[in-house]
Amino acid sequence: MNAPLPLPASPAPAIVGTLAVRRFGAGRPLVLLHGGSGSHTHWIANIDRLAQGFEVVALDLPGYGDAPRPASRDPETYIGSLAEDLAAAMADAGPFGLVGFSFGGTLAAALAARLPGSQVSALTLLGPGGFGVPEGRRLPIVPTPSAAQDPAGHRAAVAQNLGAFMMSRVPAVDEAVVDLHSANIARQRFDSRVISLADRLTGDLARVHCPLQVIWGAKDQLCVPSVAHRAGLVRAVQPDAEIHILPGAGHFVQYEVPDAVAALIETFHHQAFSNRVPS
Repeated sequence: MNAPLPLPASPAPAIVGTLAVRRFGAGRPLVLLHGGSGSHTHWIANIDRLAQGFEVVALDLPGYGDAPRPASRDPETYIGSLAEDLAAAMADAGPFGLVGFSFGGTLAAALAARLPGSQVSALTLLGPGGFGVPEGRRLPIVPTPSAAQDPAGHRAAVAQNLGAFMMSRVPAVDEAVVDLHSANIARQRFDSRVISLADRLTGDLARVHCPLQVIWGAKDQLCVPSVAHRAGLVRAVQPDAEIHILPGAGHFVQYEVPDAVAALIETFHHQAFSNRVPS
């Protein structure tokens, strides 16, 4: 696939507690949570389109991107602080849609379970974590040399690792996604695995009462034993969940098939919001 266009002119973030908050477009609010080793740029291929119909609120989570370090590395403290900061950032917004990718999907489910039922209009998870430690998963990750000391080796390793766990293919070393991921890992100051490898997602989803949509890339290599197995676990606690498994994409599904993902999110959140509001 061709590299997506750069983000539209990105506003400087507002710092709310330990969140860096950027807003794009106008309309019903849609909050985007990125994955581990990421930032709001995990949505680089989606923000422009989604901002045509929503006010997109793209976050850098605590310890990532431009956000401050979290006050604590304890998972429940991290989530509790995030819930408070998100409530403050969205205090005047009314009901909002919540979309989380990977680590951000684990967090989005936890937030939807914690926040008042009237606050989250609908929840979308893309390749969420939170299914526990994946026993038997083997990913061909290679060590990443310093970008300053070995620029070529660094780019080659980043590209290889993107193909090992994020994408359905190994990108070329000169692709924009290599720059995106390299910049994000350089600014990571929190280990997402303490949350995303916990066995918590289905328990949190059992306490969620808003409409739920879950999207996976069919070639998501992080899903062990399979995408279908994880979809079944979600369906067991949320029988009415809208589940999509998209061909031709890996874990980074919103980057690899951006139009398909954006269309699903748009339709689902517009419909869910409309169903809440009397005509």
